[in-house]
Amino acid sequence: MTTTGRQRPAPPHVARAPRPAAVRRAEAAARARDRRRARRRRTFLVAGVVVLLLAAAAAAVPALLGRDSGGAPEAAPTAAVASRPTPTPTPTPTARERAAATITAAWTDRWRGSAGFLGKAKGPASCAGSVADPTRCTQAYAGGTLVWRPAKDAAVPGRGGTVTVAQTGDPGTDLVIVNKKRPLDPKTFSPKKLVAVAGPAEVMRPEAASALRAMFRGASKAGLPLAVHSAYRAYEVQASTYEGWVAAHGKKQADNESARPGYSEHQTGLGVDVVASTGSCTAMGCFGSTDQAAWVAKNGWRYGFVVRYPKGQEKTTGYMYEPWHVRYVGKKVAADVRATGAKTLEDFFGLPAARTY
Repeated sequence: MTTTGRQRPAPPHVARAPRPAAVRRAEAAARARDRRRARRRRTFLVAGVVVLLLAAAAAAVPALLGRDSGGAPEAAPTAAVASRPTPTPTPTPTARERAAATITAAWTDRWRGSAGFLGKAKGPASCAGSVADPTRCTQAYAGGTLVWRPAKDAAVPGRGGTVTVAQTGDPGTDLVIVNKKRPLDPKTFSPKKLVAVAGPAEVMRPEAASALRAMFRGASKAGLPLAVHSAYRAYEVQASTYEGWVAAHGKKQADNESARPGYSEHQTGLGVDVVASTGSCTAMGCFGSTDQAAWVAKNGWRYGFVVRYPKGQEKTTGYMYEPWHVRYVGKKVAADVRATGAKTLEDFFGLPAARTY
């Protein structure tokens, strides 16, 4: 029997040998690298397309809005745009308007503005003189009225002008400034009311007397008690005091240490000479070396007082250093004097120096 035409049976299957683990790990790492490269290529492609789209939009938007800055001229304005009224140019301020708007930085800062002793403005400023040449301007505030003379150079408002407070010339106010250039008006002025501060002979205005008593209490609590040496002096008393100085030291020396009648702060009822009431020095001549003097210079403003004739300011005040002479101006003004660093009331109120009569 032959096997011709019959199918030969398949050979048995030959099994593959397993691949080593190192080979499998290498192949897996290669496939992971391929996947990462593919993701990066897709990311770069998408980013490139986005950049191209943004660039195209940036170029197209201005043209669509009619604001192309290229070589093509802008389209003629529409009728609606052409019909808009031409803005009226702002007129140049006159010298008078500039003077009314500008007082000087020293009087509009936070110390003398709404937070300072002047308080809030009451109405607009007004100026006298012509529009081209204002000669005197005023601005009323709750705590006083500013008066200033504008600078002649209108291009620089405030420079060269002078500023003061109207009450500095009124002997009936707490802000009156009397010195060798500014006599009391009238020279025989006497306060309407005076109250005792040290026995019946030493008196001051009520507001100054109350403040002095408060300051004395503060000094006593600090262990540095004070006493009054001399307070208010009437015109006749000041005349006698001044003549006594002239007789003893001559007119020139007297003018450095004593005021003429009608020119004295003591006559206002707001000035007072204080001394130490205990210790080795209880006189004016040595008061400056006492702890009491240092306390008064440091704390007097808290009660509304300033040392009126400071050391080194003789050319401004016209008087020698008097650490014992304090002047009542009120707590707000005293605080402002301290805050602004003004050495004298003349400096603070913008008044000229008064070295001589």
